Amino acid sequence: MSGADARGLFFSFAYVLAVLLLADLIRRYGHVPVQATRKAVHIAVGMWVFPTLFLFQHWTWALVPPLTFSLLNALSLRFRFFSAIEIQERSLGTVLFPLSFALLLALFWRIGRPEIAAAGLMAMTWGDAMASIVGQRFGRRGYSLWRQRKTWLGSLAFLAWTALAVTLALRLLGRYPPLQALLYGALAGLAGAVVEAVSPKGTDNLTVPLMTAGLLYLLA
Repeated sequence: MSGADARGLFFSFAYVLAVLLLADLIRRYGHVPVQATRKAVHIAVGMWVFPTLFLFQHWTWALVPPLTFSLLNALSLRFRFFSAIEIQERSLGTVLFPLSFALLLALFWRIGRPEIAAAGLMAMTWGDAMASIVGQRFGRRGYSLWRQRKTWLGSLAFLAWTALAVTLALRLLGRYPPLQALLYGALAGLAGAVVEAVSPKGTDNLTVPLMTAGLLYLLA
């Protein structure tokens, strides 16, 4: 293990644990509902993909933190020691999200396409979070799949935020031309919105990042 990888491990674990601790303190003493702290943790952890790509020298070591937290989150479903992310209705989403983080790094950073790994994760980080926030607060008309109610406005928010986040990831990391990045972002947003709508509860944290990244890889 290189010095860079050791620092990457330290900062990754420290960052995620700090996010979880802060979210729990806000939930307890700020009387913030767990749905809000859960989404805040979701976004904060997802954004860590960018420091990850610069902190680690070898992609294999970058898999350790997300795989570890995937296991810890699985245990938390039973023992509920990460209370800031545990809702009453048990969901595999908290387990599958860090797992998809690791899979994207293993699939695309390994072959020299880190921008696709980041873009795929951004689809879930921002698309899913904003779909939930906008849909719950402003959505009125909706539809039901797999006994889940979703709103058209939430799906539109997923498309728009995914398109924006993917476009920025491709521009920042892949240096795609602006129009190409925007086109790929829009296609990723559309595909991600469809996949999110048809995925059974919680599984979208795995299906959306993988399908979005796969589409971008084929396009690029």
